[in-house]
Amino acid sequence: VALHALIDLWHARGRHRSELGEIRNRARGNDGLLRVLAERTASQKNDRTEKRLATMDRKDRQRKRALARRKEKHREIWEKWGRELRADPDGAFTKKRVPATVYNIYLWLRERSQDRQRFNIWDKNALTREFGAKIAERAEAAFRTHWRAKPPALWSTRPADERNSYRHDWIEGLIGVSAESLNSGWSKGLSSDEACRAAAYATIEMNGFAPFVADLAESHPAEVVEVIGGELSAELELGSDEQHLPALQDLSHADSLVKRLLVPRLLSELIRWPDAFTNDSGARWLHHLERVLRVLREAEGEETREMIAQECRKRYEADPTGPLALMWLRGLFQFNAERGARVLMKAVGNDGGARSSEYAVVTFAALFGGNDPVSLEISDPTICATVLRDLVRCAYACVRREDDVVHKGTYSPDTRDDAQTARNFLLSRLLDTPGAEARRVVLELAEESDFVHLRDRLKLLARNKAAAEADLEPFDPAAVLAMRKNLEAPPQGRDGLFTVMMDRLTDLDHELRHGDFSDRKLVQRTTQESEVQRTLAWRLQAKANGAYKIAREEEVADQKRTDIRFLSVQDETKAVTEVKIADNWTPIQLETALRDQLVGQYLRHADCKAGCLLLTYRGEKCFWRHPESRKRLDFGEIVEFLRDKAANIETKGSSDVRLAVFGLDLSDSGAVSG
Repeated sequence: VALHALIDLWHARGRHRSELGEIRNRARGNDGLLRVLAERTASQKNDRTEKRLATMDRKDRQRKRALARRKEKHREIWEKWGRELRADPDGAFTKKRVPATVYNIYLWLRERSQDRQRFNIWDKNALTREFGAKIAERAEAAFRTHWRAKPPALWSTRPADERNSYRHDWIEGLIGVSAESLNSGWSKGLSSDEACRAAAYATIEMNGFAPFVADLAESHPAEVVEVIGGELSAELELGSDEQHLPALQDLSHADSLVKRLLVPRLLSELIRWPDAFTNDSGARWLHHLERVLRVLREAEGEETREMIAQECRKRYEADPTGPLALMWLRGLFQFNAERGARVLMKAVGNDGGARSSEYAVVTFAALFGGNDPVSLEISDPTICATVLRDLVRCAYACVRREDDVVHKGTYSPDTRDDAQTARNFLLSRLLDTPGAEARRVVLELAEESDFVHLRDRLKLLARNKAAAEADLEPFDPAAVLAMRKNLEAPPQGRDGLFTVMMDRLTDLDHELRHGDFSDRKLVQRTTQESEVQRTLAWRLQAKANGAYKIAREEEVADQKRTDIRFLSVQDETKAVTEVKIADNWTPIQLETALRDQLVGQYLRHADCKAGCLLLTYRGEKCFWRHPESRKRLDFGEIVEFLRDKAANIETKGSSDVRLAVFGLDLSDSGAVSG
């Protein structure tokens, strides 16, 4: 085998005599190998191989020459078009020729674009560099006119065989809206028809809605609901036959504001969800349901979340073995984990025989096994400990240790393995739950027969947890010396740095209001947020007292830059203060800054889990409108509104982040209000 391979390689490399001699030397002493070598390297064979290689080489050269000619011709065509455009821009943008010009500019932009993940390839700077500012301006105006000419066909309205194809004039319209959206406040000037048309174009983008849909959702919410909400309903009508519903998929990755706007539409679709399936359609509806429940997690208000939980419970109990049953149960856990636990334990039974059933194993594996265990969002640690106690008991009774599968070597986990993972996950979640009740529950379980193998370990972990929660973090020698010198110890960990950050902001507020040498008026007149950030950062650094350091505009995830960063001098912990001049923003914009910017971008790293949205008020804006009730809110009330949102985010995140909203009233009335 080796000899034949070497001979093939020798032919391919050009049949050098020196290499043939080396092969012959290695085969010496074996007449059979030498005979094969002689036969396969005979001149006749060499001639055939030579001809074959020569033919292949000739065809390759011909192909490369043809490709080079096509590229050269392509380049000449584009250069000619560019010269004609520069020479006669008025003619290129006449009513008769503008469609062709727009199409050619679109092709030119696509040719030079490096982004193959998006249809929007608008680049005015590139057009300006290549053709000049006037042509770039006229091109932008032409694209903006183009999208107003006619709307694109939504996915659900296209013929079945054309649903995954996109006409170039739709993409040109998308580019036009995207170009227009770069102008501040662009969406506010749109008519209702134009807003509907722009929302339709947002669905044309690849890999998610076009980013401008967030502006439309704020300025024209009814039109977004009409177009995108209507498309969601139309797509779900096709859900039995279609695995991929693009609007639903895009919505699951959309901006939180857009998701919350469309929650009522999805809730109505959830209530109408089908309950009869074929083998094929059941898998599709399971996929669609997972997407819908993911979006509905953005729902706000206890009444709405309770309605979703009730629907999930009702659907699960109506058909606990159906193709969607476990997804309905996951949904119930997402919106009411306490009730989900009760329903789960009732479903798997309370007697030993039923608990050991395959159904229970499958259920625990699906909910808490694998790489995506269902969340248990229970804000009260006492209730959380009680719920986890019942789930852990049930898991150990259903997924019996004596039936565990022990693997040797590499293996692919099956349902039973995932059930074992689920059992371990629930116990770990209980051990991580803070508070006295969680420790009491752990000690209670340690005395039960199902946990005899863990008795000593559970008691030790409960004891260590009690000690850890009772004691403060120990100071190292440097911290003790710093406390003696500065009468303050440097903070440790997330909570310590968060506390110091809020204390310093409170001190800063008091000094600006009541200080003998307060320059509140000077700060009040500052209209640029960057200048306010610089001023406040300087003041906070001056008040550090060795407890922290201040950094500004550090780049974090997704190339975003924070306003003010508190850096611990004891460890790697960081905290972020995001500064906004409240006079310049609406409540929805401020809520988006809190949720998407501060939490979604700046608090993603494990070392940075504490943040504050700092609002300054210059006194120019008399009031804000509550997004739902439309009630007037003064500055103190808008701060309280956002504090409620921050508390809700903390609760949903199971204390993963510490979050605050702080108001700095620089107005004349704020200075005397105390």
